Amino acid sequence: MAGRRRRSRLVKVVVGILAVLLALLVGYGLWTVYENTLTPAALGQGPSKNAGPSTPGELSPTAVRALKAYGGEAAWKNATTVQSTVTVGGLLFQAKGLGIPSHAKITVDVQRPHTVIQPIDAAGDIGTLDGFSVTITSPDGTMLEQRADARDHLQNASLTTKWDRMNLVYFLGYAFWGYYTLPYQLTRTDIQWTELADGELQADYGTNLPVHSRIQRFWFDRTSGLLRRNDYTPVAAARDARAANVVFEHGMSNGIPYTSKRRVKLSLAEYGWVLPFPDFITIDVESWRLQ
Repeated sequence: MAGRRRRSRLVKVVVGILAVLLALLVGYGLWTVYENTLTPAALGQGPSKNAGPSTPGELSPTAVRALKAYGGEAAWKNATTVQSTVTVGGLLFQAKGLGIPSHAKITVDVQRPHTVIQPIDAAGDIGTLDGFSVTITSPDGTMLEQRADARDHLQNASLTTKWDRMNLVYFLGYAFWGYYTLPYQLTRTDIQWTELADGELQADYGTNLPVHSRIQRFWFDRTSGLLRRNDYTPVAAARDARAANVVFEHGMSNGIPYTSKRRVKLSLAEYGWVLPFPDFITIDVESWRLQ
């Protein structure tokens, strides 16, 4: 009798656990559907075009709309820097074992790949990306580390491969240069832009710019012109990862919109649906200024 009661309790416990697991699975599935249909992660369905690269110096309709939305061509061609305060986190930095402190100051050069991150650690050290070169200096300006070609020294065999500080500076340096200068990039003749559909652009960055991956896709809101999503393979982090950088919020600085809340998510397939959790990278921009 006692044995039957114990078996009955065990069956109830197992059934309860299975019910909870099933509820979690269904909930995650519904969350995935919501994330990919009712948030900025949803891919646009603009009319397809007979896609061909834009003529250098000539903007496609989507590029014209996007550039106008972000303050106009004159504002970006006359700009020199973007200055910001940012908090960055997420699964990637936990896996890599390194990250920068909250509320770090990040300054990028609009015209060329140059980024200063201050600080990169609790000691207040400063990381600088200049093209493919990376340096780390102390708060008093003393050179601590330097690497002439950071791209050739990536520690990225897998997501869990640990980074050294130079990898961290290289990754964040080129990433934020790319994020912040996108409007200006639309005018660069060394980037080959192709309009695949209304609101959808593909960029070929070639091999001379430090970026996540040579080929990237961008989806812009077809009404406002603002960026919604940017897909790429972040080779500096993991060779085969497919990432979707989703813009959830924009801020405004001196009349110019900027992306203030980004969540980088892993994609189930190239240019496909994303996993709603966990966040690969979280980016919260607390202040931003184009100068």
